[in-house]
Amino acid sequence: MSLIRNIITAGVGNEVRKRGEGNGLLGFGLGVMAARIATRSIPGALLVGGAMVAKALYDRSKEEAADVPASEAIIDVEGKPVPEESSH
Repeated sequence: MSLIRNIITAGVGNEVRKRGEGNGLLGFGLGVMAARIATRSIPGALLVGGAMVAKALYDRSKEEAADVPASEAIIDVEGKPVPEESSH
């Protein structure tokens, strides 16, 4: 059981640290805490795993939204006619 716990701790900790890249000590602390929670219980593992999946999907949707060209990003603009100038 100890070997399985160590493998899960290493895997979850590394994954969380990768996702929190650039956060320094905060990312490390979150990785350690997530690994600790995930290895303590099955509900904890489900919670941490679900949060990691949700974060991955959120990041993917943000990347896809950033890849859309500006000309296609604005689609709710209504064209208004130019007022005609009356020549009195």
